[in-house]
Amino acid sequence: MTVATVTVDEAAAWLQSGEAVLIDVREPDEFAAAHVDGAILAPLSEMPAAWEALDLPTDRRIVVMCLKGGRSHQVCAFVGPTGPDDQPLFNMLGGIQAWHAAGLPVVFAPDQAASAN
Repeated sequence: MTVATVTVDEAAAWLQSGEAVLIDVREPDEFAAAHVDGAILAPLSEMPAAWEALDLPTDRRIVVMCLKGGRSHQVCAFVGPTGPDDQPLFNMLGGIQAWHAAGLPVVFAPDQAASAN
């Protein structure tokens, strides 16, 4: 199955304009250490229940992310090209590593901030 993708810059623009919602499929400890502000945690290890529990806006794109893009690709391939209300679904290329490398803001746990810079 082909999975639609989005770059971190495109995803950031969509999020800033309110056109998208961001789903982070990493594990809770990874999310606690570093995450994108506003991202919704839905761990891959808890799929499909975590996905089914999401209350996704019907009028926004859904961007799925993880560390580098592999786990989010798995989720996108499992879910399909659209969300529950036909929202377009995208895998964010490069995950939070690419997001951070692009200079986009990341929320770090206090003990992680010093090692991230």
